Amino acid sequence: MTFICEKCGCIDNSACGGNYWSVATKQNAYKDKYANEQLLCVECTPTEFVDGTKNNQAGKWHNKFPKLHWSRVNTKEDILYFCGKNTGSFVNAVEYFKEN
Repeated sequence: MTFICEKCGCIDNSACGGNYWSVATKQNAYKDKYANEQLLCVECTPTEFVDGTKNNQAGKWHNKFPKLHWSRVNTKEDILYFCGKNTGSFVNAVEYFKEN
């Protein structure tokens, strides 16, 4: 699934090491409260879990694809359209654009 990082606005994939699944399942995995509530790309995800262990995937871009802001990927209207189709694309677009 792709989503828009709620901190920097880039597009990331939930399989690439960000905090998507911990937020989606309300795990409160990070010491940073913001990271437990907002979807963050792998680069914006904190490097420390709540128990003090390090998240070695976080804090740097994964390079599985280029880091692009949503506005360089598509228009707001098209992103909302794809989100509404339930294809797994831009799954948080409606919530993101309400806030931004």
